[in-house]
Amino acid sequence: MRADVSSKPQSQHPAFDLEQFAETRLGEGKDLDALHLELSQQLIQVRRELHNLIDLRYEDFLGLSSSVAGIDMTINDIKQPLTDLSAQISEVHTELASKLERIDARIAYRQAVRDKKHMLRLFIDLSQLLDRVNAVLSEAEQQLRGGDNVGALTEYLKSLERAAGEFSQARYFIEKGGAYPFILQAAERMQTQEERLHAALDAFLVSRIDEYVLAQSKGRMEPDSAHMGLLAQCLRTYTTVGEYDRAEALIRERLVRPVVSETFGGQPGKGMGLDPAVLGSMFQTTLDFIRQVGAPLARGISAHLPGCAATLEAHVFWREISGTILSALPLLFVPGMPDRFHKNYLAACDFVRQFSALFNTADRYSDLLASDESYVEFHRKWQLSAYFSIRKKQLTDAIDPRGQPESVLDQAAVDGILGELGLSTQLAARAIWALRRCWAEDVYLEPLAPWFWQLTIQIILWYQHSASDALKLLIRSNADGELIAVDQLLAHVHDMFALKQLCSDHIDSIRPLLPTTEQAPDAISVVDGLKDAISQAFESSDDSAAGAIEHISATIVSASCANLASQLRRTTSQFRHTNRAAPKAPSAFVSKLFAELSAVELKITSQDTLAMLRTQVCLGISRELARVSIDALSTISKTEASLHRLRKTTNRASHLDQSNDLPVPPGVDLRGTTPASDNDKIRRQIWLDVMETGRIITDSLNATTHEDYESLAQLIAPLGT
Repeated sequence: MRADVSSKPQSQHPAFDLEQFAETRLGEGKDLDALHLELSQQLIQVRRELHNLIDLRYEDFLGLSSSVAGIDMTINDIKQPLTDLSAQISEVHTELASKLERIDARIAYRQAVRDKKHMLRLFIDLSQLLDRVNAVLSEAEQQLRGGDNVGALTEYLKSLERAAGEFSQARYFIEKGGAYPFILQAAERMQTQEERLHAALDAFLVSRIDEYVLAQSKGRMEPDSAHMGLLAQCLRTYTTVGEYDRAEALIRERLVRPVVSETFGGQPGKGMGLDPAVLGSMFQTTLDFIRQVGAPLARGISAHLPGCAATLEAHVFWREISGTILSALPLLFVPGMPDRFHKNYLAACDFVRQFSALFNTADRYSDLLASDESYVEFHRKWQLSAYFSIRKKQLTDAIDPRGQPESVLDQAAVDGILGELGLSTQLAARAIWALRRCWAEDVYLEPLAPWFWQLTIQIILWYQHSASDALKLLIRSNADGELIAVDQLLAHVHDMFALKQLCSDHIDSIRPLLPTTEQAPDAISVVDGLKDAISQAFESSDDSAAGAIEHISATIVSASCANLASQLRRTTSQFRHTNRAAPKAPSAFVSKLFAELSAVELKITSQDTLAMLRTQVCLGISRELARVSIDALSTISKTEASLHRLRKTTNRASHLDQSNDLPVPPGVDLRGTTPASDNDKIRRQIWLDVMETGRIITDSLNATTHEDYESLAQLIAPLGT
């Protein structure tokens, strides 16, 4: 019998580990003999299960031969029918393959017959088309001899248009016909007919153009409608044979080229530094020609052939004009003389705008000129990047004090800006001059707006670095704390704040010059973005200005409080052993503490600068007064305690002995009394001086006191009235 899986010994499990088994048993306290006995018993059980398994499967093995008896006879019975079926399938396959070959041969024969019939029909049709083309051309020639009135010319063009239609169809057949001999012969015939058709169309177009020019030269404002109809019909015929470009080239050569070549040709120097007045005269002559001849022609033809005005504008007139300028004046586009280059570029842009406005093409055709290769090439030829580099060098050489001798900025211009804007430093005046020049009418070009904006930021950064270096140099030279360099420091600080506002105002003034973008679709958004950038550029300058103000305030505080300790000592000597009456008013030196500040304030015009300076000076003076007052009061307490120790008197002396260094010893309270002792008189005077200083700071100067002063004011409250 098969052993139950759950009753298998542990050694029969697939994951059995002998070492782990031994460690487990030894850990349970079994010795090696007990472990050997357990394994021997399991081995016996395994062998018993193996014998049972062999006994169970042996009967199946012995019955195997009897189970497969007769299978070979069954296989033989099935084999013969299958063999016969395979032979029959092979015979059918061979017969079908033979029939398919015969069918394919018949299909190929029929296809060849159809191809030959098609080629024969093609030959017949092509021959008939060429005959009709020849007949129509001959008919047209006869019609042309019959007269040159509008009716006869219209019939003549109709014949040419029919011939063009037949010719286009014949050309299509020849392109699809292959290399058959009769196709090649037909192509030779068609070439002759093509020459006849081109000659007829070219002669008619030239005659109509010449007649139109003659009529316009006599002062006719608008061309004859019938005449324009003939020209439109002629151009339509050119389109039928796929030769519209040929018609455009012929109009350029016959109508536009003589005028444009005479206008722009023969200039010395190939346009280098061309006088803007001369170029403007050339453009005006060209515009007069377009206004009198070109635009009426385009409008007249477009009335009969819609869309023709845009193609004539771009492909006929503009291509000839721009091509002639590029070939006759190649150095016009080089900014060797930037002032003339600037004027010539603006004149060219204005010419392009007026040129396009004269044709007034419909919206769906308005982009044809802008997308034309000649239009793009004409604008690309202007070396705007080189022009900007020249202007940038001129500006940087001018604003840098180490600029070149031929700088475009003279001292008179700097002095004028200083007087105009109330600035104090050369650096600020140079920066303002450069910013104005960036956006001046004779310097700025709209396509270079992003570049000039970057240059604006660079100028601001140049000023920021130069002014910061100047402030650092002045601060180092004023290291002793004297007020020698304060005027110069204030001048730079004033100009830093003034320049920031002037730059913002300048951006508002140039708003009409700034092009819009997809991200900023209106000029206001562009200006706001530029102002934000300027504000960021001035952040460092704000820090430098704040540092300068801090230095000035420290210098003022140092000068104002230099004798503060001696003043308090003088106060002490005034009441020590003098029997003077108790003080009722602050000392005279208190009002003089702010004399230096008042003198400097007279030189400051900016309220922001004044407020910053006042705040820092008041903080410094109140801090120093608190420090010196505490020292003086502590000294008084120590002196008083020493005297009492010597005299060994009063209960108050015991308090003083315990805390003889406090500014206000315990038990001292002068409120509501008149001080009698010298020390108390001195304390009252110090209190009066401290309180008056705070009043001046808060009430007169509208500033705040230092936290040390606030602590002192609370501490010496018992010394007051």
